[in-house]
Amino acid sequence: MVSYLVSGELFDGFLALTPQLFSVFMTFIIICTFCIVYNVKIRNRNEEKELSGFLVLTEMFISKVEGIVISIMGKEHRKLTPYMMYIFMYIVISSVVALLGFEPLTTSYTTTFSMAFVTFIGIYYYGIRYQKWAFLKRYYNPVELIGQFVPLISLSFRLFGNMLGGSVILALLYTALINMQAGWFSNVGSVSDSMANDWLAQYKYWWSGFNILTISLMPWLHLYFDLFDGVIQSIVFSMLTLSYWSSSANGESGEE
Repeated sequence: MVSYLVSGELFDGFLALTPQLFSVFMTFIIICTFCIVYNVKIRNRNEEKELSGFLVLTEMFISKVEGIVISIMGKEHRKLTPYMMYIFMYIVISSVVALLGFEPLTTSYTTTFSMAFVTFIGIYYYGIRYQKWAFLKRYYNPVELIGQFVPLISLSFRLFGNMLGGSVILALLYTALINMQAGWFSNVGSVSDSMANDWLAQYKYWWSGFNILTISLMPWLHLYFDLFDGVIQSIVFSMLTLSYWSSSANGESGEE
């Protein structure tokens, strides 16, 4: 019993230090499960029967992402489709996991910086591969030496700032609505007036834990900030990644 309590305290402390850890784990499991299920279904599919709804939606998703890759990078780069699909699902699914009450993994700058760093390395890969050493001639200009880090900073902070901003807004609204209802009930006199400013009141009193205001209002905001915003940010990040790579391969400026 003691060992169980100690391990539980250690686990809670570890999650307190890394609140996005569980979201990373859940996102990884969901993506792997999706890929395995699709692979099994497509291999065991009977050609005489119609495709199931899951396979139809998956094929539509694959064709859409492949079309975007081809339109930006060209047909010779269609092999980038799996990576773009992974980036899209990674951001969207992490946002969906946030609907369950967990911290979105994109609210960690380490995560967004790692994703942007892969894009940053890809800029040099495609630049040197297609332009050879001519790609490095632009760095004779000292301004270009500083400007080369713009894609890395821009991509990482854009995704991080948008997702973190949504989480902060939701947290502020939760606090305001919980304290608002707690303040109303504190006027009865059975509870101290300090309850109006006490966030922990939701765990002490059932009428603050079951908050009418948050139940009626916050689900709609979660759909926007967690689901809709996550889809938009995944599209933006994927499109910018392909644009930077295409510009680097063609010898154009990424900002153009």
